[in-house]
This record gives sequence, C-alpha cells and structure tokens, in this order.
Amino acid sequence: MHLVPVILAAISLSGILYSYFKIVSSIRSMSSVQGKYK
Repeated sequence: MHLVPVILAAISLSGILYSYFKIVSSIRSMSSVQGKYK
C-alpha cells in the first residue's frame, strides 16, 4: 500500500519534467529560427 503514493509522485514528477523539457526545446527552436531570419 505504501507504493501507491510513490508511484503517483513519480508519474507526476516525470510529467512535469517532460513538459519542462518540451517547453525548453520549443523555446530553443523558436530562438534558433528567429536567429536564422535576422
């Protein structure tokens, strides 16, 4: 029964990390595209 909160915390943490990396990658690609057009 103690594994359930650990699993839920791991899932939420991985989701936060995944969204964080997606945001960072999209910002980096946007900045690189803007740099190409300058």
